[in-house]
Amino acid sequence: MLTGQILIQLIVILLVVQIFGYLCQFIGQPRVIGEILGGLALGPTLLGAILPRFDATLFPTSTLPTLQTLGDIGLVLYMFSLGTHIDTHAMLKQSRKAVVVSLGSVLIPLLLGGVAAFFLFPDFGGSKANIVSFTLLVGTAMAITAFPVLARLLEERHMLTSKIGALAMLCAAIDDIIGWCLLALVIAIIHATGAGSVVQMLAFLVLFVAVMLGIVRPLLLFADRHLKSKSTLLALIMILLLLSAYTTNAMGIHPVFGAFLMGIILPRRTAFFEQVQSIDKLNNLLFLPLYFVYNGLRTHIGLINSPTLWLICALILIVACAGKILGGTLSLKLFGESWKESLTLGALMNTRGLVELILLNIALDLNVISPTLFAMLVIMAVATTMMAPPLLHLLGYHQEDELEEKEVLELPGDNVISQP
Repeated sequence: MLTGQILIQLIVILLVVQIFGYLCQFIGQPRVIGEILGGLALGPTLLGAILPRFDATLFPTSTLPTLQTLGDIGLVLYMFSLGTHIDTHAMLKQSRKAVVVSLGSVLIPLLLGGVAAFFLFPDFGGSKANIVSFTLLVGTAMAITAFPVLARLLEERHMLTSKIGALAMLCAAIDDIIGWCLLALVIAIIHATGAGSVVQMLAFLVLFVAVMLGIVRPLLLFADRHLKSKSTLLALIMILLLLSAYTTNAMGIHPVFGAFLMGIILPRRTAFFEQVQSIDKLNNLLFLPLYFVYNGLRTHIGLINSPTLWLICALILIVACAGKILGGTLSLKLFGESWKESLTLGALMNTRGLVELILLNIALDLNVISPTLFAMLVIMAVATTMMAPPLLHLLGYHQEDELEEKEVLELPGDNVISQP
């Protein structure tokens, strides 16, 4: 019975997500926005409001744990893929400009988000939140940039190898790593029973990173040289990936951290990337959409049911945009770049997309934020990502002109673009 219900859900999810994805591509938006909107449409925001009985029949409560588990598997695979697409060589050799711009595009929205969180905490803090964890979480939500969505957007507009596009990619990668570190700190604070347990958890995290770099990565390099069977190599990658995700989950952090780190340390070899691409194809089509729908089933826009709440939602959106756009723009302007390029970088850094949803779902699971604030921040994530294409158009980056971009920055390593 459960298997049949899940199969029907998969059919509906795939159809709806594909339709919304194509519609968004048709109007010039990233496909991932359509997939997120498709997930929201299947939840209480749209289908549940119009046909509540049908929605309850299609997604009964008994099937939600299975749907969540399958979506979490998709999330682990996605975070692994995201880690493999971060150019670690370029990050290690980046210029002073990339460092300053990255810090500026994190610190300014983090500060503004922290100030906003101070006023939001009394009404929108979760049952397990304290002022420190809530402030850090909301600040991180404001500061994060969706690296894979940005990569897809730049690729579609032929800006990926342009000077400004390459700089935006580097800054987004650094921003995401800083964001995940901040989230790890928040989780440690929530699960801790005192200052000593926070230090202990962070110490275990440092030890885990050391083992991944000092033991697992050399093992992968050895396997690359001596394993000739592609199926055996794929099996080894999957075992290490799942073990890494399990380890961080057992540490009380979150399995996505282990998966993300596994992707970062994966050697940049053709054989490994072939395996990642084979994983991506199935995951992006089948498992990851389940995460969008599970997110949609948890998002109830109807909770924002008064003019005051909608005003707060609008203010959150303004603070989010101001922090990222100003942070990226002013940081780059310090180096004497034109206002056009500076504003372009700010607009690109303002994209959030799926990475933001991952962070928000973790926060909701931890009871750091209320369902109402969760709905507001989901709206912010979707709106800020949808703003990027029209802002680029206003700044003069038309799709037919971007093929003529002449300033190219060569990035070391493989340039493989993720499919969000």
